Amino acid sequence: MIRHNWRYKVLALAVALILWNYVNSERNPQSRQTYSVPVRVVSVAPGRTADLLTPRISVTISGLKTVVDTVSRDDIEASIDLSGLRTDKKIVKASVPVKLNLPRTVERDLTFTIKPDAAQVQVEAIEARRLPVEVYFASQPPLGYSYSSPVVSPGSVDVSGRISQLAKVKSAVLTLSDDAVGSPNGDYYEVTPVDADGNAVAEVKVRPAKVRAKLEMVEAPATRAAVVSPTFDGQPKFPLKITKYTVTPSSVTLQGKPSTLSGVSAVQTEKISLDGVDATVTRDVALKVPRGTKVTGGRTVRVTVYVSAD
Repeated sequence: MIRHNWRYKVLALAVALILWNYVNSERNPQSRQTYSVPVRVVSVAPGRTADLLTPRISVTISGLKTVVDTVSRDDIEASIDLSGLRTDKKIVKASVPVKLNLPRTVERDLTFTIKPDAAQVQVEAIEARRLPVEVYFASQPPLGYSYSSPVVSPGSVDVSGRISQLAKVKSAVLTLSDDAVGSPNGDYYEVTPVDADGNAVAEVKVRPAKVRAKLEMVEAPATRAAVVSPTFDGQPKFPLKITKYTVTPSSVTLQGKPSTLSGVSAVQTEKISLDGVDATVTRDVALKVPRGTKVTGGRTVRVTVYVSAD
């Protein structure tokens, strides 16, 4: 009897197992979930900075649905360890394996895949150099005025950062506007690292970040042409009279503050004595330059005086 029924018994057992697996899978089915996870960098060498070229990876976890559902994206940590990376060059690019951390309570019950399984990273040396502070003006001063040479303290700053960014820095710039004028002790202003085109360079630190600057505004030297007016003293020998005179040059250029030059239109000469003159005379005579101005060029002119009895 047993021999005749064993096939049925094996079939019944197989059916029972199939039914058990089916019922169990329906009650607790398999599940899969994929997350985008940020990569964290650990063990960066002193004096170095790391720039992740693969900032995120894709992590797929698989297992029983009841277990998978207990895991959130925040529970998954991805990191790369740079402690074994060579630092014999100032800039190093490398592919470093990603290490995944899951909650210990579920780690054994899940399988996971990582894409990509290695992250690209660029490690650079951090360096510093000292630059003088260069002062730029945000606008032109009012007409007739100019900015004095600003007093900056300290006159230089340290700029530091990863070497690829630091190489772009050409100068450290302080920009001043009219608001900086007149403060008796000056004020503190931010210094900006800029490239050759004057654009600010990011990821570069400046120490000190601010410097004190004092700025004054002064009247700018201006120029003005003025006619030379000779001054005569005495009279020619009777019955001669002055018929005409010439002055070479007939005008000169004065330099001075705009407020001073505004009231000057002519420049007199020292007195030219004509007492007893009985013929045409030529004299080189000095100019009487107005106070607060100076002559551009020579300070003497040649005056020729013509006399006649007519």
